Amino acid sequence: MLKHIYSLCFSILVNMKMKIFLTSIFALAIAFRLIASSSYEYMSYLIMVLIPLLFYILFRDKANSIRVFVCLISILPFLPLALTPIPFIVSIVLNDELIRAIYRWRLIVLTGIDGSGKSTHSRLIAEWLERQGIEVKCYHIFKHPLVTFFSKSIAKTLHREIKGRGEHVYTNEFRRRIRRSLAIFRPLLQLVDNWIYIGSKLISNMLRGRWVICDRYFYDYYIRFKCLGYVVPKILEFLVYKLTPRPHVIIVLDVNPIISYKRRRREHPLWYYVIARREYHRIARMFKAPIIDTTRKSIEETQSILRKIITLRIKYPKLLSQPQPILTLKQPYNHNESSQY
Repeated sequence: MLKHIYSLCFSILVNMKMKIFLTSIFALAIAFRLIASSSYEYMSYLIMVLIPLLFYILFRDKANSIRVFVCLISILPFLPLALTPIPFIVSIVLNDELIRAIYRWRLIVLTGIDGSGKSTHSRLIAEWLERQGIEVKCYHIFKHPLVTFFSKSIAKTLHREIKGRGEHVYTNEFRRRIRRSLAIFRPLLQLVDNWIYIGSKLISNMLRGRWVICDRYFYDYYIRFKCLGYVVPKILEFLVYKLTPRPHVIIVLDVNPIISYKRRRREHPLWYYVIARREYHRIARMFKAPIIDTTRKSIEETQSILRKIITLRIKYPKLLSQPQPILTLKQPYNHNESSQY
């Protein structure tokens, strides 16, 4: 008899629309709060945990189990009754497909010294992932619309000429000027700019479940600031390295600074690449990121290593189904090597 009742309830629950089920859960939660006395408040915490757990055991549906848990926040005794509809509305809006899309989303960042092949390899990795049936978007992130707007506005107000990139940015006079003018706020403004520009790109793709590959990231801006002599306080470094979205995979592409200097057609002085390389190695140690030296590797060799690293670190089913040779990840950072340049 009990077995028959259980199977009947199970079949009804399976065939119920999820929104109706969530509405029922919400109604029961409110009824419990109105009927139960204060001595039974501890039961609300137990219910909030047990029902989503039971739902997951029965249906093995992570996305809808999360929705049930969010809906049951309404049962918590410290939540005012006037606010109880909020968790219910959130659980309705958060449909299972949206949660699954967010769960599938991945962020891959290729960073490193200029001329190490970030743009080329980002594009090739995106093409490889698309061949595996993964929707992916590749971004060359080195835009700063907010900083550009404010720089032009201030220059126009003060009737100053807007200077582009040139030799003047590597002089001592430039370093002195940026330390005693409004330019000291540029790194902070840049962080706000990054959050608006990069953050909007990440959120829009995350809600679609579309993977993102970034050629450069938040970190690259601040390495550039340090190389040019801007004041980058410790608190700002903390905000950049600790409170920005953490990539699922971050890989540092490395190259000899002399080669980088030649590949970039002397865009910066040689010392700029030396300092930048040292900072990228510091990032690799900070995030335990692998470093790939592209100095003597062909594009095919570098691509093979990148694909193995991404496959091992992400462990995504579509990638794991592809045959991959065993790879032991190492951190090929050598203090003596970096001090040669």
